[in-house]
Amino acid sequence: MKTVQIYTNGRRRVPVEVPETWNEAHEMLVAVMDRHYDKRGGNTERMSVCARVAFGMFGERFIVRDPTITLIYLMQTICRRKGAGLDQP
Repeated sequence: MKTVQIYTNGRRRVPVEVPETWNEAHEMLVAVMDRHYDKRGGNTERMSVCARVAFGMFGERFIVRDPTITLIYLMQTICRRKGAGLDQP
């Protein structure tokens, strides 16, 4: 993991951890899907983790205000690469 500074909506800089390896990214995503996060604000936390994984693994261009844009871009990339091997058994 590495720590980067991002700006919040209040234009405050805060440190966040982002993954540097696929294993770290996977561990972050598995942890956020734990039932512990099925509480008020859980989806916000999940979106935050997804954004940090996208930032760490794919670069700064994936940090956007609307996480839906990130999801659409990632899905477009997978489709452009004809599944990128994801459809193989």
